[in-house]
Amino acid sequence: MSIETKKSGETPDIWERPAGEVSLGDVDAYDYALPPELIAETPAARREHSRLLVYKRAGESLTHTRFDGIGDHLRPGDLLIFNDTQVVPARLEAFKETGGRVELLALEVERPAGEHRWSSPADGELRLRCMTRSSKPLRPGMTLTVRAGDDAHPVKLLEVSPGRALVAIAWPGSALAFLERFGRIPLPPYIEQRRRESQEDVAVDDRVRYQTVLASEPGAVAAPTAGLHFSKALLQELEKQGVQRATLTLTVGPGTFKPVTTDTLDAHPMHAEAYRIPEGLKAKVEECKARGGRVIAVGTTSARALEAEARHADPLVPGWRQTDIFLRPGDPLKMCDGLITNFHLPRSTLLALVTAFVGYPAVRRIYNEAVAGGYRFYSYGDSSLLL
Repeated sequence: MSIETKKSGETPDIWERPAGEVSLGDVDAYDYALPPELIAETPAARREHSRLLVYKRAGESLTHTRFDGIGDHLRPGDLLIFNDTQVVPARLEAFKETGGRVELLALEVERPAGEHRWSSPADGELRLRCMTRSSKPLRPGMTLTVRAGDDAHPVKLLEVSPGRALVAIAWPGSALAFLERFGRIPLPPYIEQRRRESQEDVAVDDRVRYQTVLASEPGAVAAPTAGLHFSKALLQELEKQGVQRATLTLTVGPGTFKPVTTDTLDAHPMHAEAYRIPEGLKAKVEECKARGGRVIAVGTTSARALEAEARHADPLVPGWRQTDIFLRPGDPLKMCDGLITNFHLPRSTLLALVTAFVGYPAVRRIYNEAVAGGYRFYSYGDSSLLL
């Protein structure tokens, strides 16, 4: 099923600057040119039918396969660790009394007792902290209207700051119920922009496909996209093969979309995200290591949580924590033996994370090969297995 590629020297070089002319601390080192047609607007017809590029450090081999062939490169006793966060339909289209459009992105629920629960009742009033976008400034006291079909509901602005607002909504149910009624899935901005520009009908149910089959903990505003390639059937096949799995929760926030605008990685203010280590994960990781298995993070979000824990004196203690860890060259991965991840934006912190794992020459080779092979990039695109 797998086919060994030709040597990397025969592929075109997509990188903006030669490897010898950049420092790995410079953002320019992670800049490459991607043909626009390789940016995926929609997922593969079936989750497991996306393509998979496998890189193995031993022998520095590159192999092309389909994602449902991933089992050929895993071993009994390996442990896949998934992020079970659930993307909420957090994007709301609202309108001023004048008809002006306002976009709200719900980030968290504010409760009087300081609780933050997406699925608990709102006790009559729901308060959401949101990111905002509008053509003209918003003011406290304004009432906006959100709509879903013929249904409309008022939203009052309580506090306003540039790009942010606290809103109040008369609502007896949960925040999740409100967003399910009036919101839509917050796809990455580049997908929405490309769909608007193409003006074509997209036959994709994003509420299903921009969600992993293991999603169970509401709160994220972006999907852990490496997990999108796994179907329930593929998980069952891997389980029969002896590949084990576990989950953690990292609530993917809007910082995942934040571009690097500085010249150096050191100057970039890294965003923080909340994550939860569940009961039993510590034992599973320790058992995997003891039997000679590999701990393989499914996605950079899982890797981020695991590597944050690896730097604690007593790692993987159950509970919720926050991390602003910035993994990059010079800060190697300590807990993860493998990484499943999509192909990332140029000049991004995620590309720096991948480089921390496999090294800079390998990253350049992998991305050159992916472009030469016509792989689809970014959130709805194809994937890689890095070992």
